Amino acid sequence: MSACKDYVARHGVHRAIEAAVLEVLRTRPGNPILAISKLLITDAEYAEAVRYTFANADYNGLAKRYQNPQENWDRFQRLLVSIDQPFRALKCVHIAGTNGKGTTSALCEQMLRSSGVSVGLYTSPHLHSFRERIRINGALVSKQAIVDAMRIVRPAVEALGYASPFEKLTALALVCFRNAGVEWAVLETGLGGRWDCTNHCSPLVCGVTRIGLDHMNVLGGTVRLIAGEKAGIIKGGVPAFCVPQQPEALEVLQAAAAKVGTSLVECVADPADAARLPAWLRPSHQQHNVAMAFRLMEALAAAGHLPRKPDAWRTARDTALWPARFEVLCPTPLLPAQRLVLDVGHNEPAVEALLRSVSDAYGPEPLVVIFGANFDKDVRKIVELIGAAPRLCQAIAVQSSHPKAVPTSQVLAEVGAAVEATVLGAESLDRWVAAASMLEALEAAARALVTHANGGTVLCCGSVFVVADMRAALARQQPRLFRPDDWAFDEAGEPPLLM
Repeated sequence: MSACKDYVARHGVHRAIEAAVLEVLRTRPGNPILAISKLLITDAEYAEAVRYTFANADYNGLAKRYQNPQENWDRFQRLLVSIDQPFRALKCVHIAGTNGKGTTSALCEQMLRSSGVSVGLYTSPHLHSFRERIRINGALVSKQAIVDAMRIVRPAVEALGYASPFEKLTALALVCFRNAGVEWAVLETGLGGRWDCTNHCSPLVCGVTRIGLDHMNVLGGTVRLIAGEKAGIIKGGVPAFCVPQQPEALEVLQAAAAKVGTSLVECVADPADAARLPAWLRPSHQQHNVAMAFRLMEALAAAGHLPRKPDAWRTARDTALWPARFEVLCPTPLLPAQRLVLDVGHNEPAVEALLRSVSDAYGPEPLVVIFGANFDKDVRKIVELIGAAPRLCQAIAVQSSHPKAVPTSQVLAEVGAAVEATVLGAESLDRWVAAASMLEALEAAARALVTHANGGTVLCCGSVFVVADMRAALARQQPRLFRPDDWAFDEAGEPPLLM
């Protein structure tokens, strides 16, 4: 009960009780008082599990290129041994890359389930609920499952003396998968690949999505160096696949595959298939992710690990949901005649691809961009990309609730620096404004498009956390924009999360 009191003290009695009551009324018949009491205790234990996972997180954004990577690798190996090697029971699909890892992982998970097997999915970060990071057969892991897994992981970490947040999180996911009895796991790398916690797995197949410049302070300052870290997931005897890459990245991946004596297949989408894809998968970069997911399934079937069910895989592809990836909402309360596109594109190559996709889909229409970023990103280069977008009539700087979020004043300062360097024209100073909230940003977008009553696109991008805040604000104002089971509605019962 003390844990329950701590939770209420931290998060407020009204929020705690409201979340518990709604959950009980939705799911649990019987004695509501007893059920609510039990649920409050579970919520408190869950909140403590999340707090403990990120208790030693570093948000200063000053991490340097891998320090003592072998020591970190060995420490996590000892942690795995102490929790009885949960990787050993799993058939794994391993995905690395700079952009598109989450989409590809989600598609693989859906396709595996359509083949009739049980699957755990491990991705990061999340939009609204910590539980998005760990999914069991398509459903968010339960709070009770997190609590149960932490009872195994925390003593092991404390006996070890230290584990990073991602090490704790990975161990937590693996124990959840073991407790649930899933046969398969789709694992998305957290950062890089070579030294990533997920690379302790022995996968049956692996895939590398598009590689670009991101996390340069840790992975290296060139595409070649970054590709070398991503290529670390390629292992001997394991079929490896990748989407189309920049020449230097492809060269590194091919060399890594040759070194361990395995094949590397580059998966190129057939443009003729685009019309058959759901809208969020039609951007060209997403088409390649779809193509690679299919090739991964084909490789598993060819090796006898899965039945070959291409029709089921196509159905899985068509019904897969991955919010905030070219997600189109239309109409919204403040934009009755325009569409709002939400996308988590958060680095230079992702935003460049996103702007191209918006232009391809909605070319002749005016564009407003709502943008915010975390301070480990190259904000200057991203605002230059946005400033050069065709038909841009307004750009609006916002700041998410994340502790690493860049203040709007700094975004506008980067615009000014780009103008001073003559990369952007002086008119950019007038096109950029700041908004204090997501809804205020939508109001500004509506004003910018007021003369375009028959159309216009508002694009919200720049970080997972900006898009999460936008979705949460919209879900509170007009819940009918989202499916009843959308993750946005899980946010109310979540403890504050910073990573």
